[in-house]
Amino acid sequence: MNATKRMTSTARRFSRAWMGELFWRYIWLDIVLIVIGIIYLIYSAEKAVYGMEWSPYILRRFAANGGNSLWQRILGIVYSFQGPDGLMHEIAFRSVFESIKPFGLILLCFEGISWICSAIASGRKTRRLLRPLDEIAKAARELSMTPPPVKDTHVLDEEKFHDLEAALNRISPGQPGEKLHTGDRDLEGLEDAINDLLQRVHESYQQQARFVSDASHELRTPIAVIQGYVNMLARWGKEDEKVLDESIAALKSESDYMKKLVEQLLFLARGDIGKNHFELQKVSLSEVMKEAYEECLMIDQMHEYHLKCDTEVFVLGDAAMLKQCVRVFTDNAAKYTPEGGEIFLRAYENAQSMVCFEIQDSGIGMKGEDVEHIFERFYRSDPARDRNSGGTGLGLSIAKWIVDRHSGHIEVLSREGIGTRFTVCLPAVEALENNR
Repeated sequence: MNATKRMTSTARRFSRAWMGELFWRYIWLDIVLIVIGIIYLIYSAEKAVYGMEWSPYILRRFAANGGNSLWQRILGIVYSFQGPDGLMHEIAFRSVFESIKPFGLILLCFEGISWICSAIASGRKTRRLLRPLDEIAKAARELSMTPPPVKDTHVLDEEKFHDLEAALNRISPGQPGEKLHTGDRDLEGLEDAINDLLQRVHESYQQQARFVSDASHELRTPIAVIQGYVNMLARWGKEDEKVLDESIAALKSESDYMKKLVEQLLFLARGDIGKNHFELQKVSLSEVMKEAYEECLMIDQMHEYHLKCDTEVFVLGDAAMLKQCVRVFTDNAAKYTPEGGEIFLRAYENAQSMVCFEIQDSGIGMKGEDVEHIFERFYRSDPARDRNSGGTGLGLSIAKWIVDRHSGHIEVLSREGIGTRFTVCLPAVEALENNR
């Protein structure tokens, strides 16, 4: 019982340390974004006054109006610079913070959702990964409590448990390179197993940290664009109808992108903790492909689509998610296929009696070393494939999650300048029913 409690305490300590580290990362990210926002607004104000005559050697001053608290003193700061006519122009920090306040609230909401999802996911994953330690501790305790018929130097005594516990407590969650070492040859096997487990925990946390960092980076760009167009509206929108129309269109585009990104992030976060609704039923994959084909013909007039279904094939799965998966691959094909190019959709049963569907394009293709990374979140195989193509970098990750949830696998064949073919293979209904 005591060994189990110690293992549980260790798991909680790892989880708390990670969440604390993630919290401070968010704090520093917010501070950096605030500083960037202030510098941008000050530069915009100076540029509006000087135009093409702007110079970094303008006379500038900061003045503080005082206040009881640190926040009041910051809000009381007034920045002033001398214009080309010799007059001083002032910018109050209070008005600066009021202008960036809406974007700060959006960012805080996203960070809060991401932090809560990470807390839930990391707690579950830590307990799952450290569960073998609990089993090892129980087995070792039972061995140590069993009286040997003869003296056996390999029985784990209470002192060895204390050495193991002390070595575990010396490991810092913030130092990924640290390993468990007691110096006891009898515990070498346990040390290797625990060190391997700690390495997997660290890799899992590293993956989560990259995910949060990438998500923050993806949101930073649309927030900066929205902020820039809001400033344009505030300065020239009332007088210039062209600026007004351009700004409204840009704000709508960026807000739609942010909505799509947040929805996909929430889908993956719910999937990581098993909260996505999943309804299994007999589904005609041929019908799913036909519906996707008809949608492509209706919404995309720039490419030539072809559908081939050898026979009607069925799988046991969630029809809505399977259709979403097909949409991800067709959207991906359309983005990277030149105008007028061909895209082929096919559903069939392969030689291994698995039900498959293929999406093949005649687009730009990918390098061989990029193929193994394309299902990673926010990964793009080519720097030129930025979000101007309309993607978030999460579509293929979502498709892979759906395929994995259906006990299937994905095969990718791609050649630069020729195109890419995604093949998804799923168990047939008969195979799943026979395994039940």
